[in-house]
Amino acid sequence: MLNKLQLFFLGLILFVSCRESQLSFNTNRETDPAEPKQGVKGKVIFKEGTFDLKGHLLSNGTAVGVQRKIYFYPLTGLQEVDLSYGTFVNSIHTEVLDSIKSDKNGNFAGSLPPGMYSIFIDENNRLYSHISDDGLFLPVTVYKDSVSDVTIYIDYNATYTE
Repeated sequence: MLNKLQLFFLGLILFVSCRESQLSFNTNRETDPAEPKQGVKGKVIFKEGTFDLKGHLLSNGTAVGVQRKIYFYPLTGLQEVDLSYGTFVNSIHTEVLDSIKSDKNGNFAGSLPPGMYSIFIDENNRLYSHISDDGLFLPVTVYKDSVSDVTIYIDYNATYTE
């Protein structure tokens, strides 16, 4: 017959082995999203802290892949949006064409027809994007039978210095 100490350890072992697959840091079963035959793939990275001009972390901060909803709009410029604070957008005057969600590590992949798109991120119920030098919001081009690779940085909490 088992004594109380043996029962305790047996129960603890059973509890840990049953709960392991539900732990948030258990990523051994995590797989990258399936790559489409045509569309986009990439990673969403949240950056905070101080970085050099090349994007390397200098002090006290992080750059980690994050889960976010990603929206694809027709190629969008400043004239098609109402801006909020920084690169946050209050509204976009065109219709969203598609959306996908990145996994908890920031990886995403999705099918899109050939065309030019702007990418916006749902960041705490606000739309976030970057404006290119020619005044377009995070532009990406999808070519026929090809997958465009995109890295999306959410960096409103980051500063850049020389």
